[in-house]
Amino acid sequence: MEQDSRKKRSVWKIGLLVLGLVLLIGGSAFGYFVFKANETAETTNSELARGDKSERRDDTIDLTKNHFSVLLAGVDGGASLEEGRTDSLMVATFNKESRQVTLVSIPRDAYVDIITEDGEFKDKINHAYAYGGIDTTIATVETLFDIPIDYYATINFDGIEDLVDAVGGVEVDVLIPISGRATGNVELEPGVQILDGKEALAYARMRKDDPEGDIGRAKRQQQVLEAIINEATTINSFTKLNRIMTAVGNNIRTNMSLSEASQLQPYTKSLRSFNQETLEGGDLTIGGVYYYELDQADLNDKRALLKTELGLPVTAEDTGPDSGDGLSETTTY
Repeated sequence: MEQDSRKKRSVWKIGLLVLGLVLLIGGSAFGYFVFKANETAETTNSELARGDKSERRDDTIDLTKNHFSVLLAGVDGGASLEEGRTDSLMVATFNKESRQVTLVSIPRDAYVDIITEDGEFKDKINHAYAYGGIDTTIATVETLFDIPIDYYATINFDGIEDLVDAVGGVEVDVLIPISGRATGNVELEPGVQILDGKEALAYARMRKDDPEGDIGRAKRQQQVLEAIINEATTINSFTKLNRIMTAVGNNIRTNMSLSEASQLQPYTKSLRSFNQETLEGGDLTIGGVYYYELDQADLNDKRALLKTELGLPVTAEDTGPDSGDGLSETTTY
């Protein structure tokens, strides 16, 4: 009965929670947003196979009392959120004492232990979704950082275009020129400018022509994320709310309920200046296949950072030195 009751609860499916956490609106606009959220709850609600809490938690968390984490995943599955791979992965932690939001991006080609029901094996982290959907992805990320993932939000990556258009475009300081067939023939020059949905998607997705590769793309995705949040937190137009909810219903899945999302209001200001980090590493080639080898010392630092923000004990392993092998620019096996 408790599980059935949870499924029937109104779920606040917030597009910006998926990309970057929350859209919080006050006054009558908030009430209207809740009403529209109720209409889309059935299509956007998707519980995890594990149930209400991570196996790394003794008890179900209370957002008013506990620090918590959210895994944000952009899925490159065409028209389906149930297929494909994760083109973007970010772990967000919310610290209830400092109200600090910390965001750590994981490069899509990161060579990690994939955790499935049948065992563990090494592969690119973006393949985890193809092996077992969001449940396998969460288990893999929990193992990578040794932390619980309390909530998740996924978006069809093409849905970014819908969300940006829904908020009326976003202002972004474009860092590198964008052009070519791979970007849908979008042409962008560096500088501060207003991007529409197609342009923002192209800017966030382009990777091969970025000198920094995955690291550069992660920075650009975080730029777009912050820009969407900046626009969304000032929205007071019912027309835009309608558009946002349509984009949400078509492209979003999350296990966060309306009552839980409404408890995120104290973090609203932090969403405009959250702490942004990206896992560092180097190129790795195995059997002719490219991977991104995470730098162990940096991974230790990021793991310790996330644990600290979640109020979890930091072990000697988390703060230990690198193995000393270092990372060459290209390693071939």
